[in-house]
Amino acid sequence: MLAALVILLVGLLGIGRWVEQQIVSGVIHRTGVTTALYVDSFVAPELQELSQATELRPENQEALRMLFLDTPMGNQIVTLKVWTPQGKLLFSTDTALQVGKTYPMHDGMLKARLGAVISELSTLEEEENRTLGEQFDLLLETYSPVWLSGTDQIIAVAEFYQRTDDLNQEIASIQRQSGLVVGLTGLLICLLLAGFVRRASNTILSQ
Repeated sequence: MLAALVILLVGLLGIGRWVEQQIVSGVIHRTGVTTALYVDSFVAPELQELSQATELRPENQEALRMLFLDTPMGNQIVTLKVWTPQGKLLFSTDTALQVGKTYPMHDGMLKARLGAVISELSTLEEEENRTLGEQFDLLLETYSPVWLSGTDQIIAVAEFYQRTDDLNQEIASIQRQSGLVVGLTGLLICLLLAGFVRRASNTILSQ
C-alpha cells in the first residue's frame, strides 16, 4: 500500500508539472496571438509601402510612434520594432537602437518571416535589448509577420514586448485551479486504492 502511494504521488507530481507547463505555454501563445492581431490592425497600414520600398518614410515612422504615445496600447506594449524579413531594423520605439543595422536573427524571427506568430517570456539578454534589460526583468516577447494587404506576401516582421503583470495573474490563477484538480483527483485515487487493498486484505484474512 505504501509503495503504491509513493508511486502514485510521484506520478501525480509529474502529471501536475506537465499540465502546468502546457497551461503556461498555451496562455503565453494565446496572449501573444491576441495582442499581435490587435497591434497588426494599427501597425500594418503604416507598413504597406515596404512592398515597394526598403525604408519607411518619416511620416509613417512618426505615425507609428504616435500609436504608442500616451495610449492604452502604449501603456501595455513597452517597445515595438519593425524588421525586414532579412533581419534589418527599419523602426524601433527604443531610440537606443541603430535603425538600418542588421542584427542576428533569433528563432522567433526566423519562424515569423515564414508566417508564424511566436511568443515567449524573455529575460532580455540579447544585444539589442540592453536598454530594456535595465528597466525590466521579464517581458513577453512576440514576433508577428506583417502581410501585404490582400496577399500572402510577408513584407516585414513586427517584434514587440509587453508587460507581464496581467499574464502572471492569469497564469497563477490557472495554476491554482489545475493544482486543485490534480490534488483532488489524487486524493480520490488514494481513497479508492486504500479501499481496494483493505477489502482484499480482509478477504485473505477471512479465507
